[in-house]
Amino acid sequence: MHDMRTGLSVIRQLVRDAIDRNSEHWMIAALDQLFHPANDHSRFPSAERFAMGKELSEHILALNPLQGDGPKFRSYPAVARYYHESGNKDRAIELVELALKSLDGPEPIPDELKQHLLPHLLQALANYKGEKVCYGALCAVPQNNFPKVTKRSRPRRKHKKG
Repeated sequence: MHDMRTGLSVIRQLVRDAIDRNSEHWMIAALDQLFHPANDHSRFPSAERFAMGKELSEHILALNPLQGDGPKFRSYPAVARYYHESGNKDRAIELVELALKSLDGPEPIPDELKQHLLPHLLQALANYKGEKVCYGALCAVPQNNFPKVTKRSRPRRKHKKG
């Protein structure tokens, strides 16, 4: 988002619409706009970004609770990105691990979809853990270009210029 005046109101509306629709799909899309590493969030006000991320994550987890049988592989990776950037690495790891487990859940998913999702989930898990992880014969090691949790990625206070 390069035009904050327009962009901020659009993302606020997207978040509201997703929550009002009670749609996991819409909430994931909104969360991806806020936390997907492919997007540049440098101009986005951190406090507002994290507040919206928290609200979306809570709604997603209410729709698809940890104890439930729902497929976690759709929504949990997006929620995990929020928690990782928020500094809650353990929660992010837990969510990705649950997403991985749900690939072999009670409702079988197409093998093609599983093969598409598995490398991404393993890479996220390796990056969050900071170590090599494996699932069957497939393994992933942490990548250096993956966003690390630092003080800069957490919500910052505004500093006065001058």
